[in-house]
Amino acid sequence: MSARICAALLALAGAAAWAEVPGLRGVDHVGMTVPNLAEAEAFFGRVLGCRTLARNGPLSSPDDWMSRHVDVHDRAQIHAMVFMRCGNGANLELFEWSAPDQDRRQPRNSDYGGHHTAFYVEDIQAAATWLRRNGVQTYDGPFTTKDGDYAGQWVLYFRTPWGAYLELVSYPQGMGYEGNGPQRLWDPRKANP
Repeated sequence: MSARICAALLALAGAAAWAEVPGLRGVDHVGMTVPNLAEAEAFFGRVLGCRTLARNGPLSSPDDWMSRHVDVHDRAQIHAMVFMRCGNGANLELFEWSAPDQDRRQPRNSDYGGHHTAFYVEDIQAAATWLRRNGVQTYDGPFTTKDGDYAGQWVLYFRTPWGAYLELVSYPQGMGYEGNGPQRLWDPRKANP
């Protein structure tokens, strides 16, 4: 293959890697299915200070609308859903679903489909103390990364009463990757309320 063709293919691959959905502005919300919406809403409100601002449901359909639009069983039902505001970042949307083929096992972080939602805090030690005083299951930490692109980030994993993984993060002095160039991750320390 000629050098010119290789250069053209590399340029095309680079352009595809940086392609963007037209008009993309950022992450609007993170959605989470919970076994009991009232319990989840109370947990996020009491422990993290999130505020419910919108409600919807119940939602179901007598035809194949659910499978065609959101890839769930045709008889799946959303009993209720809420939108919550949690500080200065993406919103949190909680759903209480039922479906004939519903899998009720909570995936671990290492499982395909495993995930967590992270919340930025200014003082992670104080936040860790708050969680533990409120009976929240936490893991070892907070711990920090000392080297590499994540250097300066403090982390503490914790779980909801129904088993979903959540994380607190803090990087008051920034993170190591910032020395790589001018591009920056979204930073909740600089977000407007």
